[in-house]
Amino acid sequence: MNKIIKLNKQKREALNKKWSDIVWNNMHLEADEDLEEAQAIFREKRSDVWDEVITPQIEDNFPMAEMNILKKYETGSYYRSFTTTDRCFVFKPSFNDDGGQEFTWNMSDSEFNALYHYELLKKGCEPTVKVEWEETCRRTAPPYYNAINNIADKKQEVARENNTYEDYALCDNMSGVAESDFGKYNKVVVSGGCHSRQMMIRQDNWDKLHLWAKAQTALKQSHIALWKIKYQLITDMKSVIDQAKTLEEVEKHWSNVKECISFDDTTEIGTALQIVSEETATRLSQAINNIDLPTKGEKNIAIVVDNNSATIN
Repeated sequence: MNKIIKLNKQKREALNKKWSDIVWNNMHLEADEDLEEAQAIFREKRSDVWDEVITPQIEDNFPMAEMNILKKYETGSYYRSFTTTDRCFVFKPSFNDDGGQEFTWNMSDSEFNALYHYELLKKGCEPTVKVEWEETCRRTAPPYYNAINNIADKKQEVARENNTYEDYALCDNMSGVAESDFGKYNKVVVSGGCHSRQMMIRQDNWDKLHLWAKAQTALKQSHIALWKIKYQLITDMKSVIDQAKTLEEVEKHWSNVKECISFDDTTEIGTALQIVSEETATRLSQAINNIDLPTKGEKNIAIVVDNNSATIN
């Protein structure tokens, strides 16, 4: 007769932690594919629009030969600074009366976290922490800022390993960044704010700029959608684990739980559990099929629980 594993506070905490880890790191859903597609489109549109629209447009309005002459006579002081380098530009359509619109290649934290979601996960970061904060406001300040600081500490490392250091340079308020670190995403223009350099643009290039803006929005929205789906799965399973009396009750909704973890403390107990809505049960059942279990030869995670603590080995 198989022994029934009774759950206590420590076991439930360990189960919740393991399930969360599986959902984020070993469960590939359609939302992951959507984010990966958005990442690819973001990179493609950013590069193509820079080469096909920004570069010819800027060099037509601010010829490099003339910019170099202006730079020659700069002294470095505010009153003798004739040029600046920029990655933010304002364009006005030449084919209608619409006002100017700003397009920027600087990268927000939300964009960086979405673009490097999987790389940050591998570094032990929580790339959706800002999304969670904005969507639920459930995080208390210290854990939230600790998670934000952890991402900040890993940004440079992630960009270097990906051979895309320009993405680190393009992030807001990065210290110690040289102009050469921006790669091609840097243009010399006359000094002043980007709105003072508003440029007219024809319709085909205007359309390309809007495809770039659409790619920026899609990247962030795909990241939010991924968080919502995975957060719901984590919440669903937590409701199961927190109300379950035995591991067998959890197994009804996490069918391969014993393949993912093992307990060394077992106690005989029997009880019935009817706490999960049909909708929740369906979501969890579908999610289980997307778990990437360890391949043959890899060691499964073991959760060792004694009377006072729970640890993951």
